[in-house]
Parts: sequence; structure tokens; C-alpha cells
Amino acid sequence: MELWASARRSKVIDVRGLLGVLVILYTVGVESRKSVKWDYFEYAASSCRAHSASISDFGGVGDGKTANTKAFQAAIDHLSQFSSQGGSILYVPPGRWLTGSFNLTSYFTLYLDKDAVLLASQDESEYPLIEPLPSYGRGRDADGARYSSLIFGNNLTDVIITGANGTIDGQGELWWTKFRAGELKYTRPYLIEIMFSTKIQISNLTLMNSPSWNVHPVYCSNVVVQGLTILAPVKSPNTDGINPDSCTNTRIEDCYIVSGDDCVAVKSGWDEYGISFGMPTKQLVIKRLTCISPTSAVIALGSEMSGGIEDVRAEDITAIDSESGVRIKTAVGRGGYVKGIYVRGMTLKTMKWVFWMTGNYGSHPDNNYDPNAIPVIQNINYRDVVAENVTMAARLEGIAGDPFTGICMSNVTIGLAQNSKKLQWNCTDVAGITSEVNPKPCDLLPDQGPGKIGACNFPEDSLPVIDVRGLLGVLVILYTVGVESRKSVKWDYFEYAASSCRAHSASISDFGGVGDGKTANTKAFQAAIDHLSQFSSQGGSILYVPPGRWLTGSFNLTSYFTLYLDKDAVLLASQDESEYPLIEPLPSYGRGRDADGARYSSLIFGNNLTDVIITGANGTIDGQGELWWTKFRAGELKYTRPYLIEIMFSTKIQISNLTLMNSPSWNVHPVYCSNVVVQGLTILAPVKSPNTDGINPDSCTNTRIEDCYIVSGDDCVAVKSGWDEYGISFGMPTKQLVIKRLTCISPTSAVIALGSEMSGGIEDVRAEDITAIDSESGVRIKTAVGRGGYVKGIYVRGMTLKTMKWVFWMTGNYGSHPDNNYDPNAIPVIQNINYRDVVAENVTMAARLEGIAGDPFTGICMSNVTIGLAQNSKKLQWNCTDVAGITSEVNPKPCDLLPDQGPGKIGACNFPEDSLPVENMAVQTCSFFWRHHW
Repeated sequence: MELWASARRSKVIDVRGLLGVLVILYTVGVESRKSVKWDYFEYAASSCRAHSASISDFGGVGDGKTANTKAFQAAIDHLSQFSSQGGSILYVPPGRWLTGSFNLTSYFTLYLDKDAVLLASQDESEYPLIEPLPSYGRGRDADGARYSSLIFGNNLTDVIITGANGTIDGQGELWWTKFRAGELKYTRPYLIEIMFSTKIQISNLTLMNSPSWNVHPVYCSNVVVQGLTILAPVKSPNTDGINPDSCTNTRIEDCYIVSGDDCVAVKSGWDEYGISFGMPTKQLVIKRLTCISPTSAVIALGSEMSGGIEDVRAEDITAIDSESGVRIKTAVGRGGYVKGIYVRGMTLKTMKWVFWMTGNYGSHPDNNYDPNAIPVIQNINYRDVVAENVTMAARLEGIAGDPFTGICMSNVTIGLAQNSKKLQWNCTDVAGITSEVNPKPCDLLPDQGPGKIGACNFPEDSLPVIDVRGLLGVLVILYTVGVESRKSVKWDYFEYAASSCRAHSASISDFGGVGDGKTANTKAFQAAIDHLSQFSSQGGSILYVPPGRWLTGSFNLTSYFTLYLDKDAVLLASQDESEYPLIEPLPSYGRGRDADGARYSSLIFGNNLTDVIITGANGTIDGQGELWWTKFRAGELKYTRPYLIEIMFSTKIQISNLTLMNSPSWNVHPVYCSNVVVQGLTILAPVKSPNTDGINPDSCTNTRIEDCYIVSGDDCVAVKSGWDEYGISFGMPTKQLVIKRLTCISPTSAVIALGSEMSGGIEDVRAEDITAIDSESGVRIKTAVGRGGYVKGIYVRGMTLKTMKWVFWMTGNYGSHPDNNYDPNAIPVIQNINYRDVVAENVTMAARLEGIAGDPFTGICMSNVTIGLAQNSKKLQWNCTDVAGITSEVNPKPCDLLPDQGPGKIGACNFPEDSLPVENMAVQTCSFFWRHHW
């Protein structure tokens, strides 16, 4: 492979950035090479390079099996000769490149293609042992040496690790298992560690499954970490996202992190070693960070902070389902300081604590720490914080005789969870002031009155960190580690929330199930359910799925039945098509969605049932969809792909407290059902996976969707009711639908879609408290001539949207018909569509509203809408055709077809104040005893 590179200047505010251009001459084909062409792409970087090569030039093989460690090191060693001649770039093309640790060089760029995956070797011998960090004195996992990181650099200048959202997969599960079992003699490797270096850029990549920390710049200056997606199972040990450590002038921005530990942890050495080394972390900027970390902090300061931490500026921080916001961790013996911390603009949802400071963190490298080394914590500032569903506002614990001082909090609003603590502020050995903080703070942080302490002292100057333009990509993988060997027997007990409790129970193990990830359990699941069905009229039954990885094909549920997945249980969907029986197309669709004719039964299927619960302690259902997606894209499937969960013609359905991932197609599909609750789901799919909708209520009445977090390759929620003439004939609408507290990431689709299959009608949909990040559009209406039906009585209030293509999108020409027999006179009716209280940021275009000529969409109402535009926003913000309605207090100014009625003239856009029956479905606490082997 031959490559060449060139550069051109690109203006960036305040500082100079470069846009690199890489032209690749490559050979088409994977195995046999047949023809040659040029390909071209651009990438964002702080420096461009004069010389280039591909890993394939050095014998690299991207088959996921061949070890490429020597190839990577040979390539970098070769390119190092050009350090003083304009530098070099090493291109990693599409493929799965297995490698152990390799060392970088100066004036160098490592670039991963969007379809390139670096697979970290699981062979410990592929990671050389290196000395402990001098500011730590020992490894973090064990005394003595530590394994070199997968990508390592020491004493370098001008290093870039970037790509088109290519992936680095640490394959950490083996390391986590050995760590938990105490089988490692040395500290686990990180994914990326750069030491004693300057001018570092790490950007536009997906990092996943790191053995330990993901990104660790240490003893560095002028560092930019930008546009990373970092993903780890939330129970994986010490998988911190980004850990700047004894660094100066660092910027972290536009990163999305799901972590088993802190999303960002700021450090500077451990006890006497950090004090002696004496290198602080300072001048750190963190912007536009999104974090999910159920057991740790969004941003942690410490606990290894003995060299000092100062001048940290964090703003525009979003956290979902995380333990705490910006947390300070220290202890007697740490010494050092944390001072000059400035935080503004945090949006937090579902938190244990908003504010947490800990002066007794403990955890020392050895017994030689100085008990007189008392840390200094002062000048800690928070402003403009909004939090919802919080258990406890603050836990602030200083050190007796050494209080944390200068704490300032201003303009803080904390909404409490139903299970919130009676004592909201627990404060000891702290001192500071507050203004406009609710709920009322403790007496050690007295209220100075409205506006009396201003903005809590956020600096207005800027720091001299290099600037780079980057692109954003999102992909969430979350899974649960399986079980180890079982040696003895004990009874276990747990409680769970459900609409119905059961009188009879069994475990899948009782029916020959084996949770080793290899044994097929389809027959075991069906045998268990068939056996338990005899108890439908005798108090019902529960089937317990214990810890393990349970491979299975499709199985059918029964009535008055609960399927319960342990927190460490994973249902692995079989990739054998024969494990999914063919069933008839849905009568309201007339054909399969992927292909004419029959369709594969879903992994978990139910038909004509009453009182069914699918729940767990956040156990996982993994659809292993990649094989299905590949076949679908290649046109190799004769039938429509299976869904993860489909329940038909049923009533009283609960699907809750699970993680669903990698579905072959739609994830949750209740169809022709009533009284459905979908609650507390985490649904995860690669954002480019085809048709992986999150939750699709279809011709259902009385449905409630709430407290769900969805990352999708299609719509997060898609409301449906049949397709063209089949849906019109079947005539079953979706109505009385409530959607609350939904969080969505869907870069190419809608947060909530109404249609496009809406021929049976959609009415009385109530959506509120909706959060979206990096999604294409908010609540979108999709229809077309030939659909018939209607969408009416749609009520949306309280949307918070960040980085959107469109806020409002209605489409009357969606097309896509099941066959050519649709009625061209079947014109859909779209009316009474209401939006209020919408805040959006970084938006390309406010609205694209396209009705149908001669059949305008009417009764559109928008009130109290504020849209902040992106730098690359469209000049025309409202594109409106064949629509009619009114607006009030909407900015930017709407189109003339939606005239402004003046402030407050149209009220709240008619959100109903009554409640629907599904909102009052009772939930009770059920208990379960399990006799298990361990």
C-alpha cells in the first residue's frame, strides 16, 4: 500500500489548527486483490504530516487472529526517521488488528479508519513490564512493576492518536476476572498512556473494554482529549475514562463515557511519593462531557492528589444514572491540595449525591505515609446546577481540624427521588456560602440571599491549550461479566418490584440449563416455561435465570408468569437461524418488514397472554446482532429479522430493569396489547446498526414508557399502528401512551417517532421530561399519501436537547409502502400537535415541517421554545410547507405559517392535566428465595 499526505490551513478561533488530508492508494478486495483506486479523506489534527504508511505495508493482517505487535512496532520504528522531516502518519485500514503493547514516536500520528478495530491481546507476555510511576511508588493493583499500556509513549513531542471513530477494544474481561480472583502479580495495562510528553492529541475514537484505565496522560503538558466515546461495563473494575495525572494545560471536551469507575479522574500522585515528586495537575478544562457511571463520579478530584490539583474549569457537564457529580477524594497522609475548582452548568439525572467530598478516603500505597501530611481543600465553586431524581443533595465530609474551606454554591436546583433521604445535607468540617440553592443547605454553608455571591467566581480568561476541530461518534456496549466455578450450596434471597407476585418458582438450572455461553439452552427455557404454565391458575410462577451466560434461541412465554434475570445473568441470543421459528406476518402489516412473507419469531415471544413480567436486577439480554446486520445489509436474509422481545394480543405486560443490547432489529415490540409498562430499561445498539429501534408500541392502548436510557441505530421510541391498506383494514390505533424521563442518543434518527406505519391511527400521546444527546430530531411525525389513518392529540412538554440536526421534523412524503396496492386516496390526518417548554443547544436547523399538498398538517402549537444554534447552523432555520398552527415565545422566530401570538397568548399548548389509567397501575414488592451452587 502506498500513501501520501498533504495539509491546508483551517481557521480556528484564537489558535491555529490544521486540517489533515490523507489520500490512500489501496487495493480493492480482502483476500484476492483485483483492482486499484485512490481514496481520499480529511481529518482534524493539531499537526499534519509529510510522510505516511499503512500497517499493511509492514506485514500487518487484520483478521482478528494474527498477532500484529511486531508489525506495529516495526512500522513506528521505521517512521521515526521522519521526525525531523515533517513527521509521519501510520494508517490502520479496515480490519480487526490483534496486537499487544507498542511504543509511539515523536511528530507522529496514529490514524484508525472508521472500520478499523485494534484488538488488545489477552496474552500477558505481549505487555512488557515497566517501572511504577515515580509519583505512585508502586503499581495500583499490586506492589512492584506494571504492564505497559496497549499504546504507550514516553518523552515525546507532538503525538496524535485519532481516527474516523475507529475502535480500540481492550478485551478486558479476562483481565477483570484475573484481577477479581487475585491472580495478577502486576498492575493491569491501560489502553493509552503517554508520559513526560508535550503537545498530545487523542481524538475521535471509540475505546471500549479497557483492562483498567482508558486514557492516562501523566507528567505531560498541552494535552487535548476530544470526541472520544469510552465504553465499559458499569461493574468492570477501575475502568476510569480519562485520567489527567500531574499534567499542565489539558483540555477534555465532547466526550461520552460509560464507565465502571470515574468518568474523569484528576490525579497527581500518591501520598509520600506524590509529595516528593511534586508535580501538580493544573490548568485543566473540561467541556461538554456526558457520563454514565452508576457507582462512581462524573469528575473525581483525587484520591491520588498529593502533588496538588488547581485551576480546574468544568462546564456543560451532563450525567445520567451516576453516583455523584464533581467529587473530591482525599485523606490524612495525602498532603497536597485541591484548590481553584470552578464548575458551572451541570445537568444531572438520577444521582445518589450531587455534591460529595470525602476527607477519609484511606487507601495508601504503603505504611510509610506521613500522618502529618494534611491536604488543603479550598476555593471550590459550583454554579448553575440542575439535578433530578436525586437520593441525597450533598455528603460533605472534611477532616477534623482541617476543614474544607471556601466552598461556594450558587443557582442550584435539586429535584428529589421518591426514595430520597430525609437528611439531604450531611456536612462535617466544611465551610462556605451559598445562594439560591434548593433544597436548603446545611448550616455550615449559610445562605447569603439571592444574588449575593454572584456567579461563584468562574474565571473569564482562557487557558493556552492547543485547539483542534473534531467529529463526534457514539456507540454503547454494556454487558455483564459471567460466573466462575460453583463449589458449595447456599440460599439467596432478593426482592423485586412487579405488578404481580408469584406463588411458584423454578430456576433454569433445574431444567438442564448451562450458563457457559456455549451450550444451547433453548429447549431448557421452553421446558421450564411449559412446566410452569400449569400454575397459571394457582398464583402464577417465576423462572429465575441465575448468574451465567445463557445461550438460547426463541422461546414462548405463558400467562401469569415472570421471567427474572439475575444482575449477573446474560441471555445470549443464538445466531443460528434455525433456532427462530418462522411465524406469519403481522395482520396490520401484510408482510415482513425486511422481506415479503414470513418472519422469524422474536427471542422472547408471547401471544394471547395475560399478566406477563420480564424483569431483573439489570440483567442483560444480548441479541448478538452483528451477524444478522451483516446478512441484512448483504441481502442474504429471506425472512424478517427477529426482535429481542415481542408480545402480541396480550394484556397487563411489564418489561423492566434490564439491559438490552445488540438486537438483530427492534428491541421491544408490544403489538395489539393493552396495559403495558416498559420501565427502567437500558437499550444499547451501535449507532449505525440497521433498524435497531428501542421501544415500539404498536396498535396498543394504555402504555407507559418511563425511566429508559436508549442508544440506537434508529428511533429510540417509534409509535406505530400498521402499514397502509393492511393497517387501515385492521383498524387498531395506538392510544393513551405516556412517555416520561426518556434519555436518547440516536445520531441518525428520532428521539420519538410517530409512524411511519401509523395507518391504524395514533392519538393521545403524552411525552414529558425528554433528554436527547447527539440525535437527529426530537419528536418526529412520519407519514405519506397511502397511509391513511391519523396522528392527533400529541402533547410534548419538557424536552432538553443537545446537538441536534432538527428540533422539529414532520414528514408527509416518507414513502416506503408494503406493496403497490395501497390506496392513493388514503390521506393521513395530522392535527392537534402540541409542544411546550423545549430547550435545545447546538442545533443545525430548528424545524423541517413538510405536510402534504392539499392536506396540511394543522393545529400545530409551540410555546416557550429556546433553540441555540450550532456554528454550522443553516441560514434558513424554519422550512415550512403545508402546515398550519400558532406559536408563542419561540426563538429563533418561526416561519409565517406558524404565526407568533405574542407572549403567553396560547398558554401551555394544551397539555392534559388528567392522568391515564396506566399511570395508576399498582406495583408491589415481591420476594424470591433461591438455592444455588457457588
